[in-house]
Amino acid sequence: MAAVAFDTYKMIKRLRDAGFTDAQAEAVSGAVQEGSTVDLSTLATKTDLEAVRHRLEMKISETKSEIAETRAELKADNLRLETKIEAAKADTLKWMFGAMVAQTALIVGLLKLIH
Repeated sequence: MAAVAFDTYKMIKRLRDAGFTDAQAEAVSGAVQEGSTVDLSTLATKTDLEAVRHRLEMKISETKSEIAETRAELKADNLRLETKIEAAKADTLKWMFGAMVAQTALIVGLLKLIH
């Protein structure tokens, strides 16, 4: 653990000048000094941040490529579905008109039999 530079003498002098007793000034200075001890090895460096930024940029680029591929696949699927729908429409119309012709022929035939 690395400690942050801290001038206890100056702090004690300032506290005394502000009206603290020697004991109070030393106690406050000691508490502040204990609280200012920081493990600098756990802090991120510019190199760490740059590495994370680089990995994020790579991931974003990969994700954009995946999105583009997915969009292309969706367009292809859409075209296949549209083709199938058009084929189903044509098939339905063919059967519908065929049934209408057959119905008309049946009605005409029945009318000829009746007269």
